[in-house]
Amino acid sequence: MSVSRNTSVIVLTTLVSFSACISTSHAQQTKPDHSESNAAGDDVVPMAEWLEFRKARYVTRPILLHLLNGHERAVLMPEPIRLLDEEQSLPGCAVAIDHDVIGFFPTRTFPRKPIKFLGLDSGTVYELRVRASPDGMQQPLQITR
Repeated sequence: MSVSRNTSVIVLTTLVSFSACISTSHAQQTKPDHSESNAAGDDVVPMAEWLEFRKARYVTRPILLHLLNGHERAVLMPEPIRLLDEEQSLPGCAVAIDHDVIGFFPTRTFPRKPIKFLGLDSGTVYELRVRASPDGMQQPLQITR
């Protein structure tokens, strides 16, 4: 196996492990904002095993993230993170953090909203601009610097 394949296997293992442990008390989680009716229902399909990840490089510009309604989507960050502000929320979408993996659990469509995370090693503020719709993606995203 090449180095990049070994890295992909490690990342795949991390994401599969993330889905299994996301409900543990170690995961930081925000509750979805249910101020409007939830047309998609409360169930979110767990993330499947993926062999390939979408990739994005974080420099200074926000990364756009389009979620598929009713489907979990993971984002692998370049370092351990936490929410920059605990008051942040996405409408109809729970957000769970486990070390360097973020899980998004959208239950309905919502327009693009910013959410910021703080890198615990570097102090970098990562901004994602997230939206959800029936045309979104489920494939996990790996962010590098």
